[in-house]
Amino acid sequence: MDGVRQRRCAWRFAFAVGVLGIVLAACGDTGPDAGPPGDPQTVCAINFCIDYPGDWTVLEEGDDFVTFAHPADPEIVLASAAQVNMEGVVTQAGESWPQLTDGVVRAFWSLLGETGARLSTLDPRRDGSVASLGTHENGRLWLLIAPIDSTNAVGVEVRAPNTTWSSHVDVFFDSLRVG
Repeated sequence: MDGVRQRRCAWRFAFAVGVLGIVLAACGDTGPDAGPPGDPQTVCAINFCIDYPGDWTVLEEGDDFVTFAHPADPEIVLASAAQVNMEGVVTQAGESWPQLTDGVVRAFWSLLGETGARLSTLDPRRDGSVASLGTHENGRLWLLIAPIDSTNAVGVEVRAPNTTWSSHVDVFFDSLRVG
């Protein structure tokens, strides 16, 4: 192949990769957009209480967990709050214990990485909890880990098709009370 043909092929390849990237990025934000969150409701488990937007439904409650869905797409727009053994998460990910909370969050994401999930941002908070945002096969995934003691925490996970759901995530994350 001469130099001109090589440059044309390289340009076509780069163009195709760029178009594919745009298509994939657009597909990652499909699904229903969120409206404003409904008036907050409260639910409690043994070690925590949490508010959830009133337009969400509580699917299941146990002693140490609660799961939620949104009627816009109850198969994709989901949330859960549950007690988490931080040491178990870290060691399952092949890391050594102990870890700081951000290390637990990274370990969680590394376990999800096997399913194609990817961590985008990590946000340590003043109260010692760590929030994160990433992607998964159906859109976006938000995770908050809030320690209860040296090995236990409450994990709050929200899954939605796109970032228009951020205000709903804020209701869950900002209202969590542990202890």
